[in-house]
Amino acid sequence: MKDSLTKLIEKTILLECSLPNTESDIDRTCITTLTVEDDCFKAENTKDLAKIIYEGILYYSYDEFQLKGSNHQKMFLKAFNNKFKYNYSASELAKRKLGIYGESLLYAILKHFYKTDTLISRGYFYDIQKKTEVTGYDAFHLIQRKDNIELWFGETKFYEDCKSAINSVFKSIEKAISDEYLVNTNFTTILQHKGDIVDKTSKLYSILDKWDKCIIESLEKELIDNDISLIYPVLVTYNSISETYTDSIKLAVEHIKENFSHISFDKISIEFSIFFIFLPIEDVKATKETIIKWIDTKEPLMS
Repeated sequence: MKDSLTKLIEKTILLECSLPNTESDIDRTCITTLTVEDDCFKAENTKDLAKIIYEGILYYSYDEFQLKGSNHQKMFLKAFNNKFKYNYSASELAKRKLGIYGESLLYAILKHFYKTDTLISRGYFYDIQKKTEVTGYDAFHLIQRKDNIELWFGETKFYEDCKSAINSVFKSIEKAISDEYLVNTNFTTILQHKGDIVDKTSKLYSILDKWDKCIIESLEKELIDNDISLIYPVLVTYNSISETYTDSIKLAVEHIKENFSHISFDKISIEFSIFFIFLPIEDVKATKETIIKWIDTKEPLMS
């Protein structure tokens, strides 16, 4: 990402605390795996947050090689015309319901705070015939730690109501963290896009290249044998419920505990971790409306 966007993220999105947090007496969610913490962020200025999301769409849509030496403004406009189901003549309500706002924000947060590298740009997952994105995770990121590979395949909800956002997450979370969804729905698609992987020297690319040239009896076993684990961050952005920041965080954690403590992840073979990223903001609707205005008027990107 360009320096101006990085600096805007540093100024605007601040890590308030991680959970469990003894000072505010908030535990991690009952779903979060014990090896990780939930992270709680604050947005100092919602207009700047809108700018981060708007600008981030470019990097969410294309990899660094596509952007290198290209006209970023033209590439940005092309993304809406060719990659996303953005209808300039649609109603404000229809535009607000698009998932791109949360997906762009998730990309920016993972890239900046968690130092992930994009495995394949999410914009590649577009079905030209259906004119829609291929169903799958909201992020495709990669971290290689020595010989171990972490696939960060996340989910994001950007709703006005916190409880509605969380309910939507849990409609599909057990399905998302399963061998069937990881391997057959997403890894098979990634294999088809092997040539689009940014780092051709990575261990993952070598593994995919091998799989592409051989008959693999069990992709699940291959993932285990190659020490590939799944990290599943869930970004929930929603309206604050009071001026007290901890109240908005407690609401989310308690709603998960009261309604989803029964959830189990027994359909996945590989090592996995799941954690939440909470970002309560002042006004979700107004933030989306600002972004929509910039998209519709083709607001120039920052230099």
